[in-house]
Amino acid sequence: MQKIKIGITGICFLLFLWGNICLAGEIEITGNISHNLVYLLKGERLSQNTTQYQLSLKKDSPWGEGKMYLSFKGGYDSIGGKNIEPIELDEVYGDIYLENTDLRIGRQVVSWGTADGINPTNYINPKEISLVESELKGKPLACLQATHYSKIGDISGVVVFDYQPQEIPEELETALGQTIPGFEEFPELPEPEKTLKNMEFALKVEKIIAGWDVKLSYFYGWEDYPALWIELEPGFPPQFQFKSQYQRVNKIGLATAGSFKKMGLWSEAAYIMPEEIEEMQQANTLFSMNEPYLQVVLGADYTFKGVYCEGQYIYYGNGSLINPYLQHQPGEKITAGNYFMTQLSYKINQIHNLKLGGIANLQDSSYTLMPQYTCALNEVTDLSLRVVLFYGEEETEFGMWEDKELIDIGIKVSF
Repeated sequence: MQKIKIGITGICFLLFLWGNICLAGEIEITGNISHNLVYLLKGERLSQNTTQYQLSLKKDSPWGEGKMYLSFKGGYDSIGGKNIEPIELDEVYGDIYLENTDLRIGRQVVSWGTADGINPTNYINPKEISLVESELKGKPLACLQATHYSKIGDISGVVVFDYQPQEIPEELETALGQTIPGFEEFPELPEPEKTLKNMEFALKVEKIIAGWDVKLSYFYGWEDYPALWIELEPGFPPQFQFKSQYQRVNKIGLATAGSFKKMGLWSEAAYIMPEEIEEMQQANTLFSMNEPYLQVVLGADYTFKGVYCEGQYIYYGNGSLINPYLQHQPGEKITAGNYFMTQLSYKINQIHNLKLGGIANLQDSSYTLMPQYTCALNEVTDLSLRVVLFYGEEETEFGMWEDKELIDIGIKVSF
């Protein structure tokens, strides 16, 4: 309850401040409100009864060339199957447009990738893992972004003021508890101190070369999730001790986007270099990477007789697209994760739309399919019916989850 009060107070203050400094000029207001019912076919029960909203305000800056943006979101799940805050600040930032440079300061999401949904070069914002969404969403962070436009290319720099580690999903703790004897929960960790030394930095150079958008980027900061390993304590019988630590990381990436005839093409590659944790070298069992690895996405899309077709090949050198913790021994080479992601959509008319999304693990032959039908009730209201299906043996990545079949019925009003 205290968190709710603080959230309400903060948002009211921001709206008050916004109203006082922005009386001159029009404010553009957009947003949406939605309600979803999620039913588990195997469990024969309703797992979510959720109402969510998002509200955004945008207007010209009163201090010169620029924009101001404020958004917040929230919701309520009467069943409690999803962790949703009633009121939560989303993004709040200001844009300043100089002669050859744009500045953006505040709580924001920085998007540098070119691929659809899965973006190895979107380093900055922590990603929220979801089994029922094909896009890994970024969590807004307080940072300064500056972009300078020149003949040699567009140069962007980002400084993150407040590192926010990602919370460990309960599903991962449960899965680890089922596979590791004695594991109960992650050790409690103090977050890295808010000092200049611990701040995150990123740099990107972007240029159009032969009609292709090419982005070369670098990131220095922290991994989204803390590293985890097991040490064997001497004695009889020997005791296993779970240890965890936040891990620094360097990342270098290359992203491209272009077209060939009527086909869109894109690629992203990131080489991730975790800074070695010495204790992990003496570990009995590892669950996190302590050596460099590669992540790659190659994609294409094409529209044929009104049917939009998209396909992406995904390579994850750390082994898994959705699980940051894979059990392995020191010195053991992890088998890279290979995936194929697809999306098909067909707009029957202005009212009815069909869509099919899916991701397949090419290593263990497990996969998930997400067919969806959307009906536009009017210009601002959509009714949707989506089915999420998981296929594979119990030990496979997409087949291991207990709730393998669910139906999501939703209505969304946008304004």
